[in-house]
Amino acid sequence: FDSQSVQSLDEFEQQAAHYNMACAHAQLGNVPESIAALETAFQAGFDNFATVRGDPDLDPIKADPDYERLMEQYEPKRGFNPFGLFGK
Repeated sequence: FDSQSVQSLDEFEQQAAHYNMACAHAQLGNVPESIAALETAFQAGFDNFATVRGDPDLDPIKADPDYERLMEQYEPKRGFNPFGLFGK
């Protein structure tokens, strides 16, 4: 064991860490921090939007307009949109 070695998180672990921080902040009532952590999770590649929408840990932030804007920004549009027109 080398005590000088640096441990780094892989992509999935980074996504999970930021997602879990978003959940923790939401439960503590820290809405802006929760939304920021969720955005960082999305930026790291987290894309399980059904989990986000269904997770009761995130319920405290779901009424916030910034949450819905964030979801609209990252979540693929539902419905038929073959060329990406009128989206984003």
